[in-house]
Amino acid sequence: GGSILAGHTMSGLLFKEKGVERSDETRSLMDPRTVSSTSEAVDVGAVEVETDAMNIDAVINLLDWGKFHWLLLLQCGLSWACDAAEMMLLSFLVPRITPVLMPNASKSERDHYGFLLSAMTFAGIWLGALIFGKVSDRLGRKRGYLISTAVVGGFGLLCSTAQTMEFLIAMRTIVGVGLGGVTCGVTLFSETVAEKYRGASIILSIGALWTFGCVFETCVAWFCFSLSGTQWRLFLVLSAMPSISLLAMFPWLVESPRYLAVTGRMDKAVEVLKLAAQKNRVRLPHNFKLVAPKRPAHNQSHLRTLLGKKLRVTTLLLWGLWFCSVISYYGLSFVTPLYFSFQNGNEYVVTLLSALAEIPGMVATSYLVDRIGRKKTKAVMFSAGGAATLVLSFNSLPFGVLTLAAIVGRGSVLGAFNDLYVYTPEVYPTQARNA
Repeated sequence: GGSILAGHTMSGLLFKEKGVERSDETRSLMDPRTVSSTSEAVDVGAVEVETDAMNIDAVINLLDWGKFHWLLLLQCGLSWACDAAEMMLLSFLVPRITPVLMPNASKSERDHYGFLLSAMTFAGIWLGALIFGKVSDRLGRKRGYLISTAVVGGFGLLCSTAQTMEFLIAMRTIVGVGLGGVTCGVTLFSETVAEKYRGASIILSIGALWTFGCVFETCVAWFCFSLSGTQWRLFLVLSAMPSISLLAMFPWLVESPRYLAVTGRMDKAVEVLKLAAQKNRVRLPHNFKLVAPKRPAHNQSHLRTLLGKKLRVTTLLLWGLWFCSVISYYGLSFVTPLYFSFQNGNEYVVTLLSALAEIPGMVATSYLVDRIGRKKTKAVMFSAGGAATLVLSFNSLPFGVLTLAAIVGRGSVLGAFNDLYVYTPEVYPTQARNA
């Protein structure tokens, strides 16, 4: 979703490796010379490593991929399905809610409040990205993820009780604040997955479950608004249920072992890693120890570090890319239903098709990101999305051509969006990665 600032208030020096910039902390952790200190053998399938003192990245890479990661992918990735449902909600709700709650208002006044409903949701997302960045770095990824999910689900349900547009706008603003914390789950997942799986797994989990959320919300809207009367309250309740249901899985969710190590809780980090090894059927030394990562001195704010001499150019470029991604993706998502309803087409069918079109875009991105690199993948996807969106400006073209353009545009832009979620955390160190 819509967390423009997620992962940006971070610190660390950058270097380049295989087309991906990484921080000094990441480079140090991935250096094979820091892996071993003694000679106890570790049998990991066909890999044998002689060590009982390892850094956190070395252990995570040894864990490979298994049952533990599939479960974690589902636990963290479902946040994106919930996020997608809450964001797609606006494209169906805005044109229908103002006549109901403002029956005597003029068209211009209704349009004004409809604009505010969307704008304040995104303002909430911006504020939530700032708030949950600090919450996640101070209280942990798991707690940040839990609080954000509870805010989205709880206040999403309260939206259904609205009697005035002002109350509805206030509730959707708070929902937006919760949506700003959705990146806590992605950060938790990315910090617990081996580097060789990180690109494809994050893109596939974000992309597939985000698309599932879009399809779910479109089906809910089609069902609710096909009933007699405008069933907007039922629509809001059903839209909030995925987030409410997601709360039930938190007792079984682990904290990021990398976050635990950086904050000095080495025993807890080892406990999580041993649990992962057990579920993945990987043998680790019985009493292995983690090399404590360096804890940088916090002698200046994240924002000052972010805009300091060493990171300024990278940060400004990333801000621009995130801004373009948000504008492009949500612009296509929100405009598509209205665009095709004006074309006298079935807005639900076209929205479903364009949502399903995200799947090939997601698969293409997951294939390219580890083969041609993060940067080139973004360039390809943004170019394809821009060209397809340009075609949509020629509304005199046949309906089939416009539908194809919407499909290609949305799939490509989502691919670029997901690539950014992989690239951004890799640039910065753990202690400020989600700030």
